[in-house]
Amino acid sequence: MYNRITLLGNAQDAGRPQLGCNEKCCIDAKEDKKLSRMPVSLGLHGEEVGLVEVTRCIEAQLSSINVSEISEIWLTHAHLGHIEGLGQFGRESLNSKGVKLRCSNSVADYVKSHPIWQKLFDRGNLILDKFNSDNIQPIEVPHRSQDFDTHSILFKGNANNLLFLPDHDNWNKTLDFVGHKNPREWFSSIGADIVLLDGTFWTLDELKGRVQAEVPHPPIVDTLEILGKKQTGDPRIIFIHLNHTNPLHYPDSKEYQKVQSMGWEVGEEGMEFNL
Repeated sequence: MYNRITLLGNAQDAGRPQLGCNEKCCIDAKEDKKLSRMPVSLGLHGEEVGLVEVTRCIEAQLSSINVSEISEIWLTHAHLGHIEGLGQFGRESLNSKGVKLRCSNSVADYVKSHPIWQKLFDRGNLILDKFNSDNIQPIEVPHRSQDFDTHSILFKGNANNLLFLPDHDNWNKTLDFVGHKNPREWFSSIGADIVLLDGTFWTLDELKGRVQAEVPHPPIVDTLEILGKKQTGDPRIIFIHLNHTNPLHYPDSKEYQKVQSMGWEVGEEGMEFNL
């Protein structure tokens, strides 16, 4: 059982600065390391150490919590930014032995269909294990499910329950899928005290001409409109998985101040949560 969780990164899959971006957001992050961000991942602490999502920054993320080896990996889905660090468990790097990979059947099939990752299983670097435990409950959500499904993950503890929801398409689809009228009702039904919530885009203007269907995430402005101000009994809601263009990367921005004024939070690398 895990008793503590660390937020190891708070950017969308490609991090910040992002390769090929010459806009102000990434120029700023190159010039000021305080504005750079690693992709979303969680460190799980207990008798052993686990990891949620395996990003390209895995070495730096594990070093940030003074850990070099882990016992298990949980994956929400198999988009590249969430799994590209898997190769680091192979011969070329850690050459781990028997690290448990916990994910859905469709994600496991997708990962094992690629020869570069299949070798990790053939050589025993990774072994598949069940996608649940007494205190960890995956909850499926709609998100670009052409090749595999996507799950949020509820971590249950003695002090708090934490819901990790870095990716979903939109609130209408998600609420219909889980069978609730609004986010508050859903979070209450599962006993979530802390919610690490998809905040990829502030508005769809960040898509620069691309349609939302290509990059489906609920804009934070829509989420704030649904939630309104924090009320007594609400969970802590913390926006994570921020695209490199998201103004919430700037604590002095009006967008950041708006989130805070409504009683919600913006994730920061190194945040810790007791379970």
